[in-house]
Amino acid sequence: MTTDVVPAKSTLYDAPAKPGPLQTHRGKANRQDWTIYEGSALSVLQSLEPSFVDCIVTSPPYFWLRDYGVDGQIGLEDTVDGYVSSLVEIMSEARRVLRPEGVAFLNLGDTYYSGKGKSHGEDAKSKKRRFGLRAVDRSGGLGLGLQRKSLIGIPWRVALALAEDGWVLRSAIIWHRPKGLPEYVQDRPSRSYEYVFLLAKNRRYHFDKDELPEEFDEDMWTISARPEWNEGLDTAPFPDELVVRCLSVGCPASGIVLDPFVGGGTTVRVAVTTGRRGIGIDLNRSFCQYAVRTLGKIL
Repeated sequence: MTTDVVPAKSTLYDAPAKPGPLQTHRGKANRQDWTIYEGSALSVLQSLEPSFVDCIVTSPPYFWLRDYGVDGQIGLEDTVDGYVSSLVEIMSEARRVLRPEGVAFLNLGDTYYSGKGKSHGEDAKSKKRRFGLRAVDRSGGLGLGLQRKSLIGIPWRVALALAEDGWVLRSAIIWHRPKGLPEYVQDRPSRSYEYVFLLAKNRRYHFDKDELPEEFDEDMWTISARPEWNEGLDTAPFPDELVVRCLSVGCPASGIVLDPFVGGGTTVRVAVTTGRRGIGIDLNRSFCQYAVRTLGKIL
């Protein structure tokens, strides 16, 4: 495995004047090239050439569930419309870099509107949970007329906006997540699934249906939510098996895989170990550094 780093003049908190990464890490593992870009997803995507990626597998930060402590992060917008618009803009650039037959798998979870005011205390689940007055805690129904305790419907709001922006929305896959973190609620069922939307750039696209396991319903994938050990890095990674499933059906062998919200590098790591080239983007420097270290362990 070889790596090299191409630094940019800008620092993490001084965005470049032109689109592009703040820093670029490149290497080779399992005889496959990989690249990790440190920078905002939108800025990096705008700097990439068009129509060269075969498949996108990604999970953006969810709306007001975590604060990663980085300026410009997605997920802390003041409004639902602001969050949706941010993702539509980024995914529009992602569509531009896809090949004509390319597809994207977009994993999104939902959020509840509490409207109960400022929260206090600590969350044992994650030190990255944001406390204080969040957008989902303010009165006013988020400008959408929501009643307190309402599920916002974030995944479908995003999916429909992407369809309006030009994506072909082909499937809403149910990712059934056994062994996920428990929810301590008494007045509704605990959640056990998230959506993985299959999006295509055009009406004709690469999809290998023969790679779907026969023992599962085709649009409901039961995959444990427990990811690989990440040395305590406080990301929210999806499991390797979910990425493998997406790539098996949606990416040709030896294809190029992109994750514009790569976090700890799961998508890129799975890409190279399955014989594909991988590209990851993340704004968080510690996440990028971890991804590079993990990729460096692959022979």
